[in-house]
Amino acid sequence: MVSRSISAARRVVSGPNKPALIVSLLVSLFAALFVTSYSLAMSDPQPHDVPIGVVSPGVTPEQLDKALESVTTTSFDVESFATEAAAKNALEQQQIYAVLVTDAPGTSSTSGSSTSAQLFISSASGASIARLIESDAEQIGQALDLTVTVTDVNPLSPNDPSGLVLFYLALASTIIGFVGAIQTRVNAGGLTLAGELAWDAARAALVGLVITLTTGPIFGFETFPFLPVWGVLSMAVFIAGAVYSFFRVVIGGRWALVPTWILFILISNPSSGGAVAPELLPPFYEFMGRWLPTGATVRALRDLTYFPEAPHAEPYLVLGAWLVLSTAGFVIARHAKFGAGRLDRVEVVKPDARGGDTQNGDAREDEAAAAG
Repeated sequence: MVSRSISAARRVVSGPNKPALIVSLLVSLFAALFVTSYSLAMSDPQPHDVPIGVVSPGVTPEQLDKALESVTTTSFDVESFATEAAAKNALEQQQIYAVLVTDAPGTSSTSGSSTSAQLFISSASGASIARLIESDAEQIGQALDLTVTVTDVNPLSPNDPSGLVLFYLALASTIIGFVGAIQTRVNAGGLTLAGELAWDAARAALVGLVITLTTGPIFGFETFPFLPVWGVLSMAVFIAGAVYSFFRVVIGGRWALVPTWILFILISNPSSGGAVAPELLPPFYEFMGRWLPTGATVRALRDLTYFPEAPHAEPYLVLGAWLVLSTAGFVIARHAKFGAGRLDRVEVVKPDARGGDTQNGDAREDEAAAAG
């Protein structure tokens, strides 16, 4: 009985069963990592050092910070502004998420009335933070003896009250980007280097166009400038494909999806700040999201959609760096390993088992591995 069990176990870990076992174990591991990563990033968002402003002769940043922390049990970074205009400009520049404005000290009067105040929030900057502050506005006012009126100066689209459409755009661009690259390499393995790049660019432009049309003019989920959004999404699609293509050349078609999946699905997407504002993410995700493609895509789309008068250069610089480096890495690796010609014509001389030479194409093996 024991010998039968040992024989059955050996069959499972040998022959054609071995790769199936390895894949099953890896898929199970990555399923657990996927759930863990997204749960750590999004299941229980905890605000920390959320930047907000105050314009008041009677409420100091320390007082507002203390009131906020007592009500929300989280930490804020409160900055004092000299004028309401300066504070609103910082709000528009997405330097702060909210600003409290009062005209007089928030002290109790003999009649029991309190000073009126305006709390300006910006849902488009971070819907989760805006909801948090708005829901606690009355309690914050009570702590400071203020009657608070909340105004959303940058509301989200009525068709996207949760502010998730832009995140879905970036997510779709990323996933379709490397899936498209996989299918192109598997089904059109005879392309030259120039042909691969041309089809990568054409596919990215087409996918970006379709996503932009679907979200904007066709269904009206968001209202944004068409051409710039198309450009950003096309860039995101191309970057994801180029990263996969680089790994495919370097480590082969069998396992290239693994590091690509780890980079984009496990790290870049949950850290993007699209579903949960960066200040609500754990420190690792907050830091990584700023420098990875999905986070840069979300920030660029947010600027174009809700803050067209106050764009930021950083997300475009990040996307540009990823575009240049991923493309250059793929081109250099592809040219060094296979040359610039058609992959099905590349042949490398390898010694056979008998000591002779046999023509065996590394590129052809790589293509067959990916297809099989």
